[in-house]
Amino acid sequence: MMNKVTKLLLMILPCMACMTCKFKGAIAAEATVSADKPNIIVILSDDVGIGDIKTFYKPSKVTTPNIDKLAAQGMSFTQAYAPASVCSPSRYGLLTGKYPNRGPVRFSPAKFDSPLTINTDMVTLPKFLQQQGYRTAHIGKWHLGYGETGITNWAGEIKPSAPEIGFDYSLGLPTNHSDNFRTYVENHKLLWLKDSVMHLPRKPTKDDLTKTRFDDEVDTTLTSKAIEFMIANKDEPFFIYLALVAVHTHVTPHKKFRGTSELGQFGDYINELDHHVGEIMTALDELNLAEDTIVIFASDNGGQKKDHHTAGKNLNLKDTSQNVAEKSKTAKTVAKEKYGHKTNGNLNGYKSSNYEGGFRIPFIVRWPGKVAEGSESKQVFVLTDVLATTAGLLEQDLPKSAGGDSFDFSPVLLGDNVTKPIRTTSIFQTPNGLFSFRQGDWKLRYVPDSKTKGKAVDLLKVPVELYNLAEDPYEKSDIASKQPERVTDMRTLLVSQLANGHSH
Repeated sequence: MMNKVTKLLLMILPCMACMTCKFKGAIAAEATVSADKPNIIVILSDDVGIGDIKTFYKPSKVTTPNIDKLAAQGMSFTQAYAPASVCSPSRYGLLTGKYPNRGPVRFSPAKFDSPLTINTDMVTLPKFLQQQGYRTAHIGKWHLGYGETGITNWAGEIKPSAPEIGFDYSLGLPTNHSDNFRTYVENHKLLWLKDSVMHLPRKPTKDDLTKTRFDDEVDTTLTSKAIEFMIANKDEPFFIYLALVAVHTHVTPHKKFRGTSELGQFGDYINELDHHVGEIMTALDELNLAEDTIVIFASDNGGQKKDHHTAGKNLNLKDTSQNVAEKSKTAKTVAKEKYGHKTNGNLNGYKSSNYEGGFRIPFIVRWPGKVAEGSESKQVFVLTDVLATTAGLLEQDLPKSAGGDSFDFSPVLLGDNVTKPIRTTSIFQTPNGLFSFRQGDWKLRYVPDSKTKGKAVDLLKVPVELYNLAEDPYEKSDIASKQPERVTDMRTLLVSQLANGHSH
């Protein structure tokens, strides 16, 4: 029986030249192409906490053999963080190397009609790699807005978007598979739009489309498209940002994963996520690219406490077997309350909070022959660091204006004897407009207040808590009253770094 890669090769090879032209796009004149540059694949999962991956939390009923294998073949970071406890700001940080508060996305997730939140003049991760001769692709959840002021006609050109910040090819969900958008944005066009639809100021309905996107087949589609891009560009360096939607609401696993876990439907969805990571690994093996490819697996924030109020509403399912629609309404709650699943392990807090559970994420890097197998790092790493670390691995310098909150961890990955922390401070933010600030093992947590939610606050006056994460990793004992000088010093440093526009 033919596997996915073989089938795709048979379909794609006859028109390889055409596809390659489509994906290449325009590369800056100063681009330098080198045959020995590794491919780079960043797999970003959604709302996956450390307790959702076996490598990062035991004992657990989760089954993630492919992600565990990736960790066994590379390096796991036990203190890795997203720069925000929700999706859009974290994705901004990953692609720009800057904390989200530096840009317009700031605290809250972008909406489907939000303007593009990344300045097209910025040096982003994909733009930097284009300049090194890479073919670049964004495939998956976008959630960073479109257009200079938003899009008023979805039947027209959707621009600027992913191509303008450095992606030669993009197949994106405007926000998520629960956005009721029913289709994808491919480069600058909405897919499957009927020719008769000329003006569309709103989300498309089924009547506007020739076919629709199914909630239970999104990650299958995205993974296949990523493998297509790998095949089409296998003879030159490529970068793929594969933003999968699992395990975000809706929890609607593909039919072949339903009933496969001990954690109910949420566990089934974790199994599907793991399967797609395995498909990428298998494709690299079959294309003889594994040794020459850096694979990064991460999440955009910590796990969610319970099911979102939109869970299970307005579903569009290809297969409705095993009561998947009804179970999707309570899948995360059932996993927690019935099966005892801890999405963030023993950490305090969840997605959207500014406790550790809101920011701490699984983070793995594999590069065979370069990154030691089964290695582990306790260095504090933030998703903003991917940009500078990539530059370090490629032995290239970033422009001084780029990645003001990005630190180079390539010495750690390559096995150098690094005895000091590479980053000494880290800023994290939440949808309610407040921060957490880490300096060494000390963490300052700003306390949410309903009166100040979403408003500008005086960070020198808002109530705070203080924790020593080395002694109190689960944030059980606030010692701010015992350390007033430290609190004052950390407040002042945070305000200074926010004002400076960079943390170097």
